[in-house]
Amino acid sequence: MPTKNTYISVVGALPISFDLHESMNIGPVVASSNSNKSLSFPYATVNSEQNLQDMLNSSNFKHTKLLCPEELFKKYLFFDGVTCLPDFPGLKTLELDANRCSPQILSLLLSVYFNPKIIFLLGYDISNPEELSRTKRIAISHPHIKFMYICNPPRTYQLDDLENGFCDSYIKYQEFIDGKK
Repeated sequence: MPTKNTYISVVGALPISFDLHESMNIGPVVASSNSNKSLSFPYATVNSEQNLQDMLNSSNFKHTKLLCPEELFKKYLFFDGVTCLPDFPGLKTLELDANRCSPQILSLLLSVYFNPKIIFLLGYDISNPEELSRTKRIAISHPHIKFMYICNPPRTYQLDDLENGFCDSYIKYQEFIDGKK
């Protein structure tokens, strides 16, 4: 598990045309299941047995720590790289179930667990109203963390109604990374 980091990037379910190695220059990157399996990540969350099996059989996840809910972890505990997700405080309050929510929500919860200053959401799918609502509930319950949704133009305003949420472009994100090198 990563130690305290100032910045964490979450890679959602959508394909990305951005060099994620750049993201790794500022902090850990957490992948959401196997949706971007052509890349190698330090951490990935998964709550589906089928996806976990696919990830275990993929060479790109060979050095990835695969974090899954306890129920799934118990079945795969002897596989290298499979780790149990921590107990997330407030799951009941947020009306979330780690076994049934999307892998990108699991990745977001894991990122929040490490209490960073900023969480960058890359390839994060918020087109589903339920997914957007869950993301906002998590952001609202962690007002000390900034949630930066990175998108391609045209800019979306989906998180702008949150005091700690904002949207920006990959160009601005790259400028931020360059400023931290």
